Amino acid sequence: MAPASVVAGVVLVVGGCGGKPQPKQAGPIEFLPPPGRPLFNGKDLAGWKVLKEGYFDRAGKVHVKDGCLVLEAGSAMTGVSWAGEFPKDDYEVELEARRIDGQDFFCGMTFPVSGSHAALIVGGWGGMVVGISNVDDLAADENETTKIMKFEQNRWYRIRLRVCEGHIEAWIDDEQVVELPTAKRRFNVWPQQEAARPFGVTTWHTGSAIRNFRLWEFED
Repeated sequence: MAPASVVAGVVLVVGGCGGKPQPKQAGPIEFLPPPGRPLFNGKDLAGWKVLKEGYFDRAGKVHVKDGCLVLEAGSAMTGVSWAGEFPKDDYEVELEARRIDGQDFFCGMTFPVSGSHAALIVGGWGGMVVGISNVDDLAADENETTKIMKFEQNRWYRIRLRVCEGHIEAWIDDEQVVELPTAKRRFNVWPQQEAARPFGVTTWHTGSAIRNFRLWEFED
């Protein structure tokens, strides 16, 4: 992959979407990959909109504690959406999340794809389902992205989502959990997730903490 460059505060990775920029050796000096653009500053909710209407009218409290974005359990949903511009394609997002209360999804990541939106669900349907909602109108528990995983309470999980070169890919820690070509597929979100568009994070009857939230944009 070609060297990475930073333009207007966003990391642009020259050479397509084969992955994040890798360390490159140039003589005796090692150049480390850029850290990406932070989406959360660890101090306040700058850049984020707290969702309060519709399915979020009985949301839990959203606040910052110990450098983490905390979404307390709501009835049924708690969530935030990104208030600024967000790429429609050729990007990767990474965050760390942990379930601090409840037994359902602690990271419902709504994101742009193929001119529409979808959501990466982590820990849904009683706590163990991972997948993309919705693919050809099928939810994360009933399409080919469905995966069953056990999640420990109060443990941090590193979650990566990449939308690039006609694919949706996702990893939890070092395990790839989604590899889905997007051509000739139809994507949409549930009505509950529409308020989180174009990009946001929600929970369902569950409290969550999020940290180390970053965005990479890729340039061919």
